[in-house]
Amino acid sequence: MLWVDPKQVLVNLRCIELNLPDQIDKRVRRLRTNELKEWHEARHAALFAFGIADQVLKTPVLVSKSQDRDFDFVIRWQIDNADHFYPAQLKELPPDDLNSDVTLSDIFNKLKKYSGTQDLSVVISLNRRTRINLEPWGDSEKPQIRELWYLGCEALDQTRWFLYGSVLSNNPRKYEFGYPEGDPNFA
Repeated sequence: MLWVDPKQVLVNLRCIELNLPDQIDKRVRRLRTNELKEWHEARHAALFAFGIADQVLKTPVLVSKSQDRDFDFVIRWQIDNADHFYPAQLKELPPDDLNSDVTLSDIFNKLKKYSGTQDLSVVISLNRRTRINLEPWGDSEKPQIRELWYLGCEALDQTRWFLYGSVLSNNPRKYEFGYPEGDPNFA
């Protein structure tokens, strides 16, 4: 696995985005082509990892993309010289202009396939305005996953983001964080 700093990934992607020519196709700018799908997913994995590091763990993390297993990415951090790993599956509520037919209920129904996977967490990237039912299922319908998180943007200029989770716990919390700034490093 290739481990990268999520902050650096986000800073590099923002630098590329800000330097794209104005006439570039909107779908390319939004990382919404088949060729750029991996980068779109990498951006959301990096956003989640950065938010978790900044607001929840309060310690640096690394992130690695993986589609060879039942998860899309893994976050790794160290506490007291011990490595900790957090595998997660990324789901998306796409913008209305791309696919308005997908609903949160559709995504929740697909979580049933992860039944029995107690170490897997799911992150749902909210890419449209929606209302979130914080208890969308009864105890008997609750997916058998470790945690469920929502990731979303709070500002049109994409400078403010939030995490809400773990939705499956008795006390989910909202965490807010800014999109990281810094010098791009294309090493």
